[in-house]
Amino acid sequence: MTWIMIWRRDAIPDPPAKKGPEALAFIKEKTKNMIEPFRSQVAWTPDDETRASCYIDEMHTWTPIPWKTPGGRVSLAGDAAHPMLVYRGQGFQHAVVDAENYVAALISVRDKGVEREQAIKTYTDEVVERGAKAVTQSLKEAELSMDVESVGKMMMAKQGHSKAA
Repeated sequence: MTWIMIWRRDAIPDPPAKKGPEALAFIKEKTKNMIEPFRSQVAWTPDDETRASCYIDEMHTWTPIPWKTPGGRVSLAGDAAHPMLVYRGQGFQHAVVDAENYVAALISVRDKGVEREQAIKTYTDEVVERGAKAVTQSLKEAELSMDVESVGKMMMAKQGHSKAA
């Protein structure tokens, strides 16, 4: 059995350890008031490291802002452009859209005579705008997921994995 806990530094103090028995004890303490069956699943986790493991990591994300694309020779896509939390289930979808749009930008250079710098700037501007919205949504979902009273307000609970609104 393996537990992975993701936490916000501003909401929960630093854990005593990032892995091992101390991390598991920390998780057991922090989840003792969760609803069932989650509370019991964590509480019943064996303390024996040969039968269970535990890892704690902090949430890492940033909201994309425009970046330089020297002469249209460099750009970003996927998590390099807009790393988002898992709470919307949108990360892979956005990476696929990035790839599709990037290829379309390159084709426009080859087939339509669009200047490379302009094609990549247009691509990048769209990635930043869409990515910023998606990252913001994933952060909001994370906040809502950490309170039993607000879970029902999550986009994930209201519309599932559908395309971001």
